[in-house]
Amino acid sequence: MTQAGFSVYLNSMNSTDTTAGTSVRPLEARLDAHLQSSGLLATGDAVTVALSGGIDSVVLLHLLVGLREDWGWTLSAAHFDHGMREESQADAVWVSRLCSQLDVPLHSGRAASRPAGETEAREVRYDFLQRARAELGGDWLATAHQADDQAETVLFRLLRGTGVAGAAGIPARRAPHVVRPLLPFWRAELEAYARERGIEYLLDPTNLDLSLARNRIRHWLIPELEAGEAPDLRGQLKRLAGLSARAAAAAERCMERGLERLVRESTESRVVVARSGLLAYDTSARAHLLRHLVARVGPRPGRAGTLTALEFITTGSSGRRIALAGGIEIRREFDRLIVERARTAGGDSDAECEIKHVGAGRGVATIGGASWSVGWAAEEGVEGVEGVAGEEIASFAVEDVRFPLSVRSWRHGDRMVLPAGTRKLKKVFVDRRIGRSERSLVPLVADRAGVLWIVGVVRGARAAPRRRGEALTIRIKRES
Repeated sequence: MTQAGFSVYLNSMNSTDTTAGTSVRPLEARLDAHLQSSGLLATGDAVTVALSGGIDSVVLLHLLVGLREDWGWTLSAAHFDHGMREESQADAVWVSRLCSQLDVPLHSGRAASRPAGETEAREVRYDFLQRARAELGGDWLATAHQADDQAETVLFRLLRGTGVAGAAGIPARRAPHVVRPLLPFWRAELEAYARERGIEYLLDPTNLDLSLARNRIRHWLIPELEAGEAPDLRGQLKRLAGLSARAAAAAERCMERGLERLVRESTESRVVVARSGLLAYDTSARAHLLRHLVARVGPRPGRAGTLTALEFITTGSSGRRIALAGGIEIRREFDRLIVERARTAGGDSDAECEIKHVGAGRGVATIGGASWSVGWAAEEGVEGVEGVAGEEIASFAVEDVRFPLSVRSWRHGDRMVLPAGTRKLKKVFVDRRIGRSERSLVPLVADRAGVLWIVGVVRGARAAPRRRGEALTIRIKRES
């Protein structure tokens, strides 16, 4: 095989000098121990590997195949071709041959058009990978991010002025259904594993393109700093990610405990808090609490919105109100602050149907002047129940839902999680060519964390039912 061209088959690759955190124990045994201690994957899980053909994803697939029998996993793989290189179709052929050799089912796809940039490429890739995982029956989509990726991500975010949450880097588990089993292990360890076992993999030349910021960090900035005053820079960045993740989690717990003492009333669209209690905190803590309060009913405010809200709750007189982005209003009534969503897009005549807890029930929602019958019931397993003519059905994993749920019309600022990431409903409507006059007529299902289902249009990726576990099935049908 030739070294020329854009996609090169390799039998081995020179390791980097960084081996921080490595061990003489075989990598497979250390991954097994990591999974047992972290609970990232469970016995009997169905795991779909995001397989590019590069060294990280190929080694991940080989490692999981080696542990497959002991853990009782059902393995599959998904490969996406962005169509950004002429030789990329040959990569898909090579990946298919590898999966056939390892007895792993593969789902391949190719972009309909060339992505405009890295952000769009990532969105279409994850959209495909999540759809492939669902079609292959996977409980989890396993990506091959490793410790070097973690260090590079943390440094990249620090250079952009990130806070504690951003410095936490790449999480080991991310909704919906994404896990990263290789985060504790360094690139050099994966290279050594591949070299020792004669494992072939592909080399993507775009990883060497120094016009990309991440590649400049990887191939120039980090090596320069490690050659000088920071010889263990990657190790320190990895440790910083762990410390930041624990600090962010602790701060989140503190915020929730603080809110429990402040909140006097809370629904899916309205939160009432004691103003004097909020003002008792210093400005920094007050800002964090305020952002969490707003996030209960709508999009979390940015820096400008937070400063505006802080000024209002400090100086605004009783009876006054302000509007924030995303259709959120903050109103003061004596010692009470009311944070709520603005009037629904469907108008005053709309009436929600609320689902407060797991169990069977029925109700009616009025949306855009039309009545919709709503029925719900808990059941084991996944979707697959057939409905009557004109009936829309969707199921949601009970453990992922933040009750109460409501069947209602859309509101400005509504968001939902799709396979490619979180998107505003306005953009979802535009993508599906639903005009402004039609949007207020479409029922949707939402919980405290956002929209789960635009009925008859698209079902979100969050709270997807699993093969095991309790699911809440909702049936909706227009009556008038």
